[in-house]
Amino acid sequence: MTTDADRSGPAQRLWIAVPAVSFGGIGIGVLLSLAGLLTTDWAGIAGCVIGSCILFYQAYLKPRRDIVSLFTPLYAFLIFIVPNDFSSGPIVQTFYAVTITFLAVRVERLFNAPKAEKKTMKQILNEYIGRIGPVLAVIDEETGHQIAQALLTYKFGLYGSAAEKSTAALARLETVTPRPVVLERALLILRERAGDFADSRVTANPVHTFLPGDYDDLAIRLSPDQIEDPAALDLDNALVLLYAVGIETSPDDEQALEEHQRFVFQILDAYKEKLAE
Repeated sequence: MTTDADRSGPAQRLWIAVPAVSFGGIGIGVLLSLAGLLTTDWAGIAGCVIGSCILFYQAYLKPRRDIVSLFTPLYAFLIFIVPNDFSSGPIVQTFYAVTITFLAVRVERLFNAPKAEKKTMKQILNEYIGRIGPVLAVIDEETGHQIAQALLTYKFGLYGSAAEKSTAALARLETVTPRPVVLERALLILRERAGDFADSRVTANPVHTFLPGDYDDLAIRLSPDQIEDPAALDLDNALVLLYAVGIETSPDDEQALEEHQRFVFQILDAYKEKLAE
């Protein structure tokens, strides 16, 4: 069976064939001409054309494609095969061989690394859900329903009701073993903020915050120098955590949560640049 490891060695050395074939053809043509055996330049032309095809194949195999190198067989056809007013002798062949050799080295150095793909917000959320598997594992459907309802009522702007439902969800968590303290803190943060909004006030320094030990279970993990508003960050992390728990553990609320998934994406997107640093 052929593995990727078996193919990587020859593929990485393929670029060497470009100068070997092109300059080799030119050399053979010159020697034959000096020996008086041939008066045409077919050997050098063949070397340049075949070298161009090898360069095309080399560029095609790379994770990232170099458009210039992919078109070199066409250039060779136009320069050496199609009748034109330009010379196709050893000097032109040599310049062409130097050019495709340069391109072969360039492809090998610059186009080996896969192009970085930007993750979608959906992918980021799904990765986060997978990361907090141990938290999700201890939450039953009824507790998940209470958590989902607390989040949804907050999203709808029913802050008094959101605070009440957060309290109900916290009561359910008291029966869970092992107790998911990070989830408990998320509900406390939500309840405090909902209570503030219900009373038309904003607390600059909330009582409830996430602790350093919660870091691994949070979706938005920033270094201290990246945090501009700790309270806002805690609330955003609480909302994303509660959403993830609700949609994964409460089948009754799954559709409603999916319909409001955009607000979670907006939260994550607001931190996209900092998360990429």
